Amino acid sequence: MTVLAHKVAAVPSEAATVTSGDQETAITSATAAVAGDVEAALSLADHQPAGEASVRLRERLREHVRTLAAPAERYADLLPESRQKDIAAATVRFARKVARDCGSDPAIALRLLAKSAAHLARYTDLLRQA
Repeated sequence: MTVLAHKVAAVPSEAATVTSGDQETAITSATAAVAGDVEAALSLADHQPAGEASVRLRERLREHVRTLAAPAERYADLLPESRQKDIAAATVRFARKVARDCGSDPAIALRLLAKSAAHLARYTDLLRQA
């Protein structure tokens, strides 16, 4: 993941507007927008998962998941019936569940939120490319 985050961060940002229900949300290269938070969360999960910075980071990751869930779900809906579509849809459902409640262990919560946000960001970028 660290290698991916560094490669993505070097890509110039591209603005896109994604409609989520009645709300329009501007997303600048979804993967680049969450890459820093994902990398920080994975690092903090190993070193200081319960600190104040970790609490704020968990909330930012929850917000990333909430913002990216609708466009990622739209990406999954556009896929042809296949195992890939099933995995994408299940990933979106799981990410929403994790954003609501990911347990009491702060390290596990950081990891689950980080991975969920990273997957949804990837799906959102794939939607923009389609």
